[in-house]
Amino acid sequence: MIRLRVYLVWAVVCSSMVFCQGPLTPPKPVVIPVPLPSLAASPAVSSAASEEPKISTEPISTTAKAASVPEPSTTSTTLPPTTTTPSTTPPTTPPTTPPTTTPPTPPTITPPSPTPPPAPTPAPGPLPPPQQGTWSWTENNVTCILIKFAAQLNVTYPIDNSSSPLGHLVMNIPSTAVVVNGNCNGSQQWVNITWPVWDKPESPMNSMLMVFANNATTKLYSLEHLNLTLMPEVFPNASSQLFVHWQGSTWRTPQATSYRCSPPTQLNLTADAVNQVATLTLTQLQEEAFRTSGNSSEFSAPRDCGGGDVPDAVPIAVGCALGGLVLVVLVAYLVGRRRSPARGYLSM
Repeated sequence: MIRLRVYLVWAVVCSSMVFCQGPLTPPKPVVIPVPLPSLAASPAVSSAASEEPKISTEPISTTAKAASVPEPSTTSTTLPPTTTTPSTTPPTTPPTTPPTTTPPTPPTITPPSPTPPPAPTPAPGPLPPPQQGTWSWTENNVTCILIKFAAQLNVTYPIDNSSSPLGHLVMNIPSTAVVVNGNCNGSQQWVNITWPVWDKPESPMNSMLMVFANNATTKLYSLEHLNLTLMPEVFPNASSQLFVHWQGSTWRTPQATSYRCSPPTQLNLTADAVNQVATLTLTQLQEEAFRTSGNSSEFSAPRDCGGGDVPDAVPIAVGCALGGLVLVVLVAYLVGRRRSPARGYLSM
């Protein structure tokens, strides 16, 4: 029974192969239209997408198997669908640069520089020479006193609470000192000159008083008294004012004549207190007192000091001595000529 079934199946298969055998016809190509991508949607399309879609045809070969009777060949055609995938380039987005964050700069800490040692106090330099000033006093439209000089003061004074008993100070009387009062009446005329200790409105004032006296008999006037009052602020470690004065008679000059002395003239000043002395040095000095006419700032004819006040008898005596010496020499010469023997030629 089983064999019968096998034979029947085999007969069916063979008959089918005979009836189906015939010429092989290649299958027609099948074109599948593929829609192109929209240019608006995809602006960037690769060259592969712009080409036409390719149609691939693959024939299917039929193999005939025959045992004893030729079997018809059966051709089976398979058309795989061809799908073209467009290559779409996404729009290029510029890279976003992340914001640069600068880390905070730490504060620079400068180490403190070492403090230099204090410089030593420089020793005071030499005092510059004093400047010449001019002062006058006028009353009733008459300038009775006219003075000009440059003055420097050298003072020795006691020091309080110090191992050194004495102090020394050299100061110039400024040319900007002012006259505060004076007097033109009587046989004594005077003028008072002041200047500040500091260059401030409320500064204490130093002063110098000069008194001139007139001798009605000899018609000579002279400096009779000079008084200096100096504030303690001027002197380091001084506790009180310094009063120094000069008393005497100097610069004797005939009336209507000025006294002039360019070389330095020194006046030694003293004080009532102990250890207070001073020396006033005057240079470029010219003074005139007891003037009787006009308020001119011009001096009368000067009388030079010549290194000091020289009496009139001195030049007279010197002149007489020189004249006598010349006379003695002349007489001796004449006497010598008379006593000398006559000299000549002797005949042979």
